[in-house]
Amino acid sequence: MAQQTVQSKLVGGKGLRKVFKRLLPRKILDIGRDVYGTAVTRVRMGSVLKTLTSVNVEIGSGARRGEKGWLTVDMSLESDFYWDLRRGLPFPENSVSTLYSSHVLEHFSHREILRLLADCFRVLKPGGELSACVPDASVYLDGYAVPSRFDRTHMSYAPAVYSDQRMDIVNYIAYMDGQHKYMFDRENLMHVLRESGFQNVRLREFNQSVDLAERVHESIYVSCWKS
Repeated sequence: MAQQTVQSKLVGGKGLRKVFKRLLPRKILDIGRDVYGTAVTRVRMGSVLKTLTSVNVEIGSGARRGEKGWLTVDMSLESDFYWDLRRGLPFPENSVSTLYSSHVLEHFSHREILRLLADCFRVLKPGGELSACVPDASVYLDGYAVPSRFDRTHMSYAPAVYSDQRMDIVNYIAYMDGQHKYMFDRENLMHVLRESGFQNVRLREFNQSVDLAERVHESIYVSCWKS
């Protein structure tokens, strides 16, 4: 019920936000959105958690609400909880049953990844699971080494660097027009999770109930637990 009330207020405020967008500079709008969204998240958090027996959270979800028992977190007023993941997570210690992220960790620097994963560990209940997938940079490095067996049709993000040059296969995944800050392969993904305190870190298969089918060709899937 609390979630429905807040959502209706956000929807009702769309017209007002359009007016502000025309009148105010972008930087001020961003600051205002951040202050407003963060405040709403802090107010809602306690009441939402009280209504759930199992808290399942997708971090870096984009601008959408959670479905089928999931809550979403991202820097969007259209997600369930607005939050900048560089601050960690807005949940209390030992409060979350499952965390999931899809193509999120590569958008942070190595230090930011370690801080975020440490906070994922903090908010998970004992026995809680972190399930994630990230781009497999080795696919693109293999494309540089052997261009003839690399499918360039997968390089579909138009703003990113693209040309027929071999090195730009690597530039595409390494930078993604400034969106990417870190590259993963299977080995270093498992290493960074263990370094953050997770146990029983293991690769997993594609899970059609949560993972995006269009990213199977370039993804590494992993699960790990808080003991």
